[in-house]
Amino acid sequence: MDWDRLMAEAEEMAQRLAQAGVDLNEAEKALTYYVYKGYDEQAMRRYLELMATRPPLRSKKTQAHYRKMRDLWLSWRTGLRGPDKARVWGWAVRLAKPGR
Repeated sequence: MDWDRLMAEAEEMAQRLAQAGVDLNEAEKALTYYVYKGYDEQAMRRYLELMATRPPLRSKKTQAHYRKMRDLWLSWRTGLRGPDKARVWGWAVRLAKPGR
């Protein structure tokens, strides 16, 4: 595991999350789902698509956050998979939090 590479990707994704205005609590929930599903990329794509287009009864703001997350996830050009991808997303969420 190359921590320098992981942290560089986390910094970049943190900037993207912040610029998009993603609710970081929702980003953490998405990460929990990805880990729960055993790092299944297809399951994560389906989850983000469902939450972005046909979520359970929730606020429109939450749906907009998931649209942004879906777009970031799908446009994320990384060679990372599984646990390393989850680590980067998790660190990105932490780094994007105000006051870090």
